[in-house]
Amino acid sequence: MGSIVAKIADTGLYGPVDKQISFQQIYGVVPFIAPEVLGGNKLTKASDIYSFGMIMWMLSSGVRPYFDKPHDKQLIREICSGLRPNVVSGTPPVFSSLMLQCLDANPSNRPTASKICECLEDWVSAVCDNPNSSDLLEQFDAAEEIKFTNLERLNYNILPCHEKAIYFSRPLDPIINIESST
Repeated sequence: MGSIVAKIADTGLYGPVDKQISFQQIYGVVPFIAPEVLGGNKLTKASDIYSFGMIMWMLSSGVRPYFDKPHDKQLIREICSGLRPNVVSGTPPVFSSLMLQCLDANPSNRPTASKICECLEDWVSAVCDNPNSSDLLEQFDAAEEIKFTNLERLNYNILPCHEKAIYFSRPLDPIINIESST
C-alpha cells in the first residue's frame, strides 16, 4: 500500500508547549488517558493505544466520550474500575473488535500500533481496492447511515456537555494524586 505515516498528538505525554515540565507529570483529557496511567503508572505505548481506542469510539458514536459526566476523581475511579463507553449500535464488528482490544484494561492485551496499521490497511484495501461491493463495505456504509440518521434526529445539534467535562489538555497530577490518596 506504500509508505503510510500516521501520527496522533496530545495523548498526555508532553504537556503544554509554552512551559517546561517534568516528564513525571501527566497532561491530557481524562477520558483519553489509560486506566493504568490514571492509577499512577507511567505512560507507555500501550497507554497511547488506549487513547486511540477512545478516538475510535468517538468516530463511531459521533460524540465525545463521557460528555455527560464531570471529568473528576469519580470518573477516574470508574475508569480504573472498568468503565468504558458502550459500543454504538450498528458499529461494524471488525471496528468494534479492534476498538475493544485497544480499550482492554490489561495493557499487554492491547494491539500494537503495527497491528492497528495492518488492520486499517486491510480495511482500506477491502473497501477501496475491490470494485465490487463487499461485506465490509456494506458494514461501514450501514454504520455511517445509522450515525447520520441519529445526527439528523438531533437536528445536527451537538449534545450539551456537562459543565465539568473538560476536553482540553490540562495537568492531571492534582486529580490523580487525590485519587491515589483516597
